[in-house]
Amino acid sequence: MIIAFSTSSPWTSVAIFNDDFNLIASDRVLAPMRASEACLTILERLAPDLSVATLFVADLGPGSFTGVRVGVTLAKTLAFAKQGRVSGATSFDLIALDRSVALPSKKGEYFVRAPGQEPVRMIERPDDDLIGFGPWFEGQETFPDASRFAPLLSGLKVQEPEALIPAYLIEPSITLPKQPYQAGGSTV
Repeated sequence: MIIAFSTSSPWTSVAIFNDDFNLIASDRVLAPMRASEACLTILERLAPDLSVATLFVADLGPGSFTGVRVGVTLAKTLAFAKQGRVSGATSFDLIALDRSVALPSKKGEYFVRAPGQEPVRMIERPDDDLIGFGPWFEGQETFPDASRFAPLLSGLKVQEPEALIPAYLIEPSITLPKQPYQAGGSTV
């Protein structure tokens, strides 16, 4: 059994595939900032017995920094616990393999990937026939979904859990402390 997670967008999804890469079950839920809870709830309902799971795949991003980490960490943790293996695919692929896809980046920016090309950062929407999510697509959004792993599974690179890492296209925008933290509560 193969278990797949997509947590890079506000929609969290889980899909279960058999060893022949056929979709057995899937579900998704709108769960902004609650991806871990949503994944575990869906997983418990779709696959209460994980003893036969051998491969865990995750949406590697780009997308929500924390959301992507949730999916990757969940796949790695379950693989470690079940002596399984891991793999992943990009959020672009989990929206569409054969169309130009746009994913929101920083405020007002998008990553746009045409089929067979590397993603490009853009501020202005190109005239291309794009699909994706965010303000450019208001009312017609298409989100990454774990059930879309089906055509990808046979070609994914399967690896040991520790080798799976998110596909960040830019550095996360985090704030560093003005003074370094030192054990014992004092600063340097």
